[in-house]
Amino acid sequence: LGVALPAVKAVVDELRAHPAAIAVSEAGSVRRRRETVRDLDLIATSSDARALIAAFCEGPWVSEVVARGDTKATVVGHQGLRFDLRVVPPECYGNVLQHFTGSKDHNVALREEAQRRGFSISEYGVTTVETDEVVTHATEEELYGYLGYEFIPPELRESSGELAAAREERLPHLVELADLKGEMHCHSTWSSDGHNSIEEMASTAKSRGYSFLCLTDHSHYLRGPRLEAQWKEIEEVNARLKPFRVLRGIEVNIRADGSLDVDDETLAGLDWVVASIHTAFDRSPTERILGAIENPHVDAIGHLTGRKILKRLPTDVDIERIVERAAETGTALEINSQPDRLDMRDTHARLAGEAGVLIPINTDAHEVPALGHAELGVGLARRAWLTKEQILNTRTWPQIQ
Repeated sequence: LGVALPAVKAVVDELRAHPAAIAVSEAGSVRRRRETVRDLDLIATSSDARALIAAFCEGPWVSEVVARGDTKATVVGHQGLRFDLRVVPPECYGNVLQHFTGSKDHNVALREEAQRRGFSISEYGVTTVETDEVVTHATEEELYGYLGYEFIPPELRESSGELAAAREERLPHLVELADLKGEMHCHSTWSSDGHNSIEEMASTAKSRGYSFLCLTDHSHYLRGPRLEAQWKEIEEVNARLKPFRVLRGIEVNIRADGSLDVDDETLAGLDWVVASIHTAFDRSPTERILGAIENPHVDAIGHLTGRKILKRLPTDVDIERIVERAAETGTALEINSQPDRLDMRDTHARLAGEAGVLIPINTDAHEVPALGHAELGVGLARRAWLTKEQILNTRTWPQIQ
């Protein structure tokens, strides 16, 4: 998703700018913000379908035109990503967009429920079986309303209870990117793998509309006098950027033996402590995380399963036990928005949210551009049915404190 989403958004923006475009949207799994995607679907309506198809096929980002017709085309971009565009009549844009957004399971459940009520659903309209009357919808909101549902956000369309909830008008009001007020896990050049200074990271966070940033450089780079030297730099940055605040945080390692690599006295002097496993993933990970949760100075657990999407499988941790204990102790479990992590995954985050665990959406940014990955974490949180109230960093720092 981290590779596909920026690419598809760039194409959508380019097509929307075309004079023939009326409406353009991504569809498919990328619109549902699944962690991995395959082909990238685009649905559009236009005053001149051929002109929009031509603009799509002849864009500078296109390396190969696989198929081209009057209303449909398939191209491959320079990154190797495959894009499918369908240009449809405005009056059925909502029907087609809903159909091609999916998921398959959601659409099957929607059709089966409609059949029980005398309707037949296709990508081009809703037919009343008894009369053969076909009704089309210009928007998805109109379509869902016609079928007796409140609008179902794309991220929830996975046949996981959303139809019943929408029928009864009890869908949650999902968290949005604009709700975030701060960043709670990021790194600077005080970590050897960080690429930007504290002030650069803080200034970027401020420009995003945030009011605070928890600086959580890796503990093993802050030994001896380095920690206090970092605190001094934080004070200087805060003086220049106030009322924006950089908080004194740290990312401590949960060692293979379960201990933390920073002593309790030092942890007590920090504003925010994230504990994470970085090595020996196969050595009692559940017990190590539970041990960190028991430490009164640990505020959050970072990248819970340690997975790297398409590269490293998640650690075999007992999610239920961890969520239960985190809820009991008031320990936060983060959504890590790094594109190759997205950890916790959606089902785990939903479980944590239902248990009352507070969940910060963090980027774990090691450079300024990575702060923008919060959008991916918000997409994951929305797939997990999470609201603004369940996300920790939708609050100001004084509220969190």
